[in-house]
Amino acid sequence: MKVFVAHMSAECNERVTRDAKLSDFKLLYGEDCIEAMRVRDVFEGAGIEIVPSLYAGINPSGMIEREAYDFISGRILDDLRAHLHEIDAIYLQLHGASGVLGLDCVSGEHDLLRRIRTVTGVHLPIAVSLDPHGNVTAELASYTNILRCYRESPHIDTVDTWRTVAAKLIDLMRDRRPMHPIVRKLPIIVEGERSVSANEPMRSINRLLDEAEADERVFSGSYHVGYLRHDDDKLGAAVVVVPNRPEDAGHCAEVADRIARYAWDHRAEFTFGGNYGDPATAVAQAVAFDGKTAVITDSGDNCGAGATGYGTVMVRELLAADLRGKRVLVAGVNDPASCEMLSDRAVGDRVEFMLGVGEDEVSEPVAISGVLSVRGEATLGVGVREHSVGPACIVTVDGTGLDVLVMPRNVQYGHMEQFAAAGVDFHDYDIVVVKMGYLDTYLIPETAYHVMALTGGPTDQIYEKIPLRRIFRPMWPIDEMDELVYIE
Repeated sequence: MKVFVAHMSAECNERVTRDAKLSDFKLLYGEDCIEAMRVRDVFEGAGIEIVPSLYAGINPSGMIEREAYDFISGRILDDLRAHLHEIDAIYLQLHGASGVLGLDCVSGEHDLLRRIRTVTGVHLPIAVSLDPHGNVTAELASYTNILRCYRESPHIDTVDTWRTVAAKLIDLMRDRRPMHPIVRKLPIIVEGERSVSANEPMRSINRLLDEAEADERVFSGSYHVGYLRHDDDKLGAAVVVVPNRPEDAGHCAEVADRIARYAWDHRAEFTFGGNYGDPATAVAQAVAFDGKTAVITDSGDNCGAGATGYGTVMVRELLAADLRGKRVLVAGVNDPASCEMLSDRAVGDRVEFMLGVGEDEVSEPVAISGVLSVRGEATLGVGVREHSVGPACIVTVDGTGLDVLVMPRNVQYGHMEQFAAAGVDFHDYDIVVVKMGYLDTYLIPETAYHVMALTGGPTDQIYEKIPLRRIFRPMWPIDEMDELVYIE
């Protein structure tokens, strides 16, 4: 038997001013594609040959240019047509939150799956893994046989989910039977920072999913939080339950209704966990913490959700605050012009410059006087995925304990290896400011205290004020609602 595989992952924020080009994607083919998808041993161990198409991945970004999407989707579809005569199933790793400029349906995933079904017909098994922060509809699910997302946010189970979906597809390939996901689309739209899996109600929702899957009648179950950073008629949460056999559909419908009802009844629990507040409050709380290392997350400029990293809000707030002698690192501010200027200076040189691109009030320039103390590398990812995107220049501001990392593009500092590449030790600082919302998986064990600053920017967490015109209404929490009405 043979399985056709492809990966297309993008999380697109329409409030980011720079659109995503094809050159922004990591494109891998052949054996490199198979290795990156992390399921080779699952399929080959079962005696199934892998037919690779394309691995196309990008960090969270702005909207995708149509030409880039057309290339990616066109390559996958061309490869599928070329191998359709020999494959027994299709395995896809998608995201669920891609947004494509000029595409009527907005979502690349919805368009791609619809076109794949046009090529394959209705019966060839298709299994799809998704990020929970993607929008699922009954139509999308109808193009698939197996549809499942990660359970954990932060996403510590991404690879495990990819492998689980692959194993489930092998079961279906060996025992071909009708398999159709059941979807309950909910009028709930919350961001990831209000749906962390360690907090309620997600902790209990995931427990209910685990309990449901213990019954052999339930082949798979997942809760899709949804995505709201670009306007689309597909927004909203969804419960997806896949029956093992056609006769299990009634039971699985009851399971889907029960989990959907639980999410609805506990919707008020979708809120921020831990410490949070406006920028001044966040700084005051971090400074007051007696220990190290405290982390402030600049949630409105979350590079892990596609933001630009241009924000200078926290730099301005820290310069105005009494830091009580504490050492603070802002990691970092994306200002390509300032980074280029600093790259031409020697470590130890005094520098005076305006930091900030001045695109809006969030990126308003701020006067910096100090010493270029460190110059390292700004890196994306770690290990085999690590690569430099240019210099990381660290300026120690006169008369303060404040170091500001100036970078040439939007980089989310979430790994100790990234700080080391920049030339600093995370734990040398009492306070570190990073461009994210909830803490990155790998930052959690390094953090003694965390507070989320509710800053403005492309990923502003007060999203009830975001103008969303294409969505189903009423939608909680944008609208006050008492009764649960599924989105059709």
